[in-house]
Amino acid sequence: MASAMNCAVRVGVMSPAPFQHLIRAVSTSARYQYPSATMTKEATQERVKSIKEAPGPPHWPLLGCAPHMIYKQITGEFDGKKVVEFFRGMVEKYGPTFRMENPLVPKMAVVTRPEDCEAMVRATMDNPTRDGFTSLKKIRVEAVDDYFEGKAGILTENGEEWWRVRSRAQTPMMRSKNVAAYITRMDEVTLDFMDRMAWLQDQYGEMPSDFQTELYKWALESVGLVVLNRRVGCLAADLPTDSEPMQLIQLVNGLFESLNKVEMENQLWKIIPTKDFKELKIKHEEFLRIAERHIIESEVALREQGEDVDRDLTLLETLMLTPGLTRKDVLTLALDMLFAGIDTTSHTLGFTLYLLARNPKAQARLQQEVDRVLGDLHGPITSHHLAQLSYLKAVIKESLRIFPLVTGMARSLDYDLVLGGYLVPKGWMVFSFNAMMGWDESLFPRAKEFLPERWLRDKPLGPIHPFASLPFGAGTRMCIGRRIAEQEMYIFLARAMQRFNVDYRYEDMGIINRLVSIPSLPLKFNITERRK
Repeated sequence: MASAMNCAVRVGVMSPAPFQHLIRAVSTSARYQYPSATMTKEATQERVKSIKEAPGPPHWPLLGCAPHMIYKQITGEFDGKKVVEFFRGMVEKYGPTFRMENPLVPKMAVVTRPEDCEAMVRATMDNPTRDGFTSLKKIRVEAVDDYFEGKAGILTENGEEWWRVRSRAQTPMMRSKNVAAYITRMDEVTLDFMDRMAWLQDQYGEMPSDFQTELYKWALESVGLVVLNRRVGCLAADLPTDSEPMQLIQLVNGLFESLNKVEMENQLWKIIPTKDFKELKIKHEEFLRIAERHIIESEVALREQGEDVDRDLTLLETLMLTPGLTRKDVLTLALDMLFAGIDTTSHTLGFTLYLLARNPKAQARLQQEVDRVLGDLHGPITSHHLAQLSYLKAVIKESLRIFPLVTGMARSLDYDLVLGGYLVPKGWMVFSFNAMMGWDESLFPRAKEFLPERWLRDKPLGPIHPFASLPFGAGTRMCIGRRIAEQEMYIFLARAMQRFNVDYRYEDMGIINRLVSIPSLPLKFNITERRK
């Protein structure tokens, strides 16, 4: 979850129909020939060029490409909500490796080959530093009441402070047994949501135009089980718009929108407190106020239960008892799980339902698998069931390839590294534009098509480079909430396909950037019961 939207040059727009143009653009990368990321010393001496020789937008002394980017913003060619479109054009113009230098951000080399992405990840494995969420870190570190005690949490920290928390939290959060303990309750939430979908269909004749908000409710209710160990009440009928669950959802949406503005569109907040930065700070403080109260209430409720040798510890309790983690570390981690766990899973499932609706054969094949594994099972789903849903997992992977939640990964180099035939110096940031890789015909044959089977064990469309599609990141900074997010999505999709046929009768869907991708159109699905 958190790392699913963690890079500094993140997501962008794909307008309703230009996917074919994106495919053609990235396919042109096959025309460029350049050395691999790892080469012999002799080959390096003969063929490696300075990064200053790499193509890229116009640069000026001291100002870098800032004047060019400002001009693009003024003319409307660069829009923070259309980042993929902008970078697609740069790949088309400058090739698979290019540079960007700006005085307010680290110098950056952009790469679009999986081999270079792999080299970047391996070179930074011991110290995966990135220049991302710096605005959020500034707000937390400079908090007047010192709530965060000068620390900003693993979402925004780097170096020793990041590793101090990450090294202690990753085992409890990624251990299969700990995550599987929530399957039954996640299934209960999802079954309730399936009933709500059926009610919405009866009321409106299709999913309403704000169905994405309904998915937000399901996501908050699901992640709330893990973070708060209780139901939040998001699925109550006629939930008031001013209720605290709805406030949390609206604040998370607003945080993503504000973060996108300050991180992507205008870096002046690093010099003076801009209007967008002030709005981000206000939203963050309000989100913290509500979320912290819920977390503390859950903490108190767990203490009141007392010691019970027969009861398994919740994830919150496990983290609280982990040596080396302070109470404030755990509260900050829980805060970030709530922040990162709403938009990410709900947007992915919105895109996935759309792709299944547009591809009835894939939907039918998935339903056959679900019928074989679950049959008429009403509850509860178990980890044994989920382990057998190989095509379902392939569907999620293929959806994340076509509609990537983020555009890629960013890392700062601790030493010089050869990428794309250029020597990228220590201190530069490398941005691996993985979204473009997912649309590249040379990496994914028939890339315009939704073909989940490409991910199955026998790889019928050929081998897939392990770094060509990385929706949860890679290496030591891989998404710490990955297992939780995947489990939520697997349960949702299994129950949806068990009960419904899904259709979509409107325009082609695209993506809009709000730090993470969101569907460009209302999710007005038409669902029908498979069994009466």
